[in-house]
Amino acid sequence: MNADKDYLRLPMREFLADLAARAATPGGGTVAALVGAIAAAQARMVIEYSLGKGASAQQEARLAELLEEFKRATDMFTQLMREDMAAYERFAASRKSGQPGEKERALAMAVTVPMEIVVLGGAVLARLDELKTLVNPSLLGDLRVAALLSHGSARAASVTIGVNLEGLPDRNEAERLANRLDILLGRAGRHRSAVVHYHPL
Repeated sequence: MNADKDYLRLPMREFLADLAARAATPGGGTVAALVGAIAAAQARMVIEYSLGKGASAQQEARLAELLEEFKRATDMFTQLMREDMAAYERFAASRKSGQPGEKERALAMAVTVPMEIVVLGGAVLARLDELKTLVNPSLLGDLRVAALLSHGSARAASVTIGVNLEGLPDRNEAERLANRLDILLGRAGRHRSAVVHYHPL
């Protein structure tokens, strides 16, 4: 099963080959998490180039804090790649298991993991929004790329959530989660726009 693979230790071409293959995993949720990890790594690069470039001591301290936050975000996104594959494979197995309630539990997990990707993507975007005033203006292009990728990660994960919400038997819970998703995506979109359209005086 591809969920057992540690793609961080494998050549990228193997991930791309598995993604292109006629196999359930990796799929859209895993791609969403990978894109989020790339966005967080891009933000780290922007900070690395900004540290020690004449900012105030307070700004330098905040940049160092943000660097650690983006490092944790990168690690969390890569963990969510594995969790997404495992969640889908569990759901696929649940349709054949015949165990009472297993399909519902597996479906709930298949919603929970991409929702975590959306939440994390939004948190990264909020930090990018803060970061835009702290970095060298020559790096704003890279920061905008990070914002677009992070927003894309959240939007991509939301597609998986939407598909899985259709199968939830508890329609009230499905509606609650759909409303929460709309709020998260709205907030993420505002942060993305703030970064992409930011121009220093």
